Amino acid sequence: MQVIVARMSTKYQVVIPKPVREALHLRPQETLLFLVDGGTVILRPRPERFTEALQGLHQEIWPDADTWLEEERATWE
Repeated sequence: MQVIVARMSTKYQVVIPKPVREALHLRPQETLLFLVDGGTVILRPRPERFTEALQGLHQEIWPDADTWLEEERATWE
């Protein structure tokens, strides 16, 4: 993990440091997401399509989602 420091102005504005912009491939006028979990904030670029951004999450729980879905639907009958 890399630690990068930025200062907040009196108007609560922060300039995103160049290494962060480069790591996240940020462009001017891009919309950002701030994910807040208690005292932790994660900064991410807003995806063009949320469905594509969520694809593949929790594979450790459902390694084969299609099989799981078929088995789950079979219990409905």
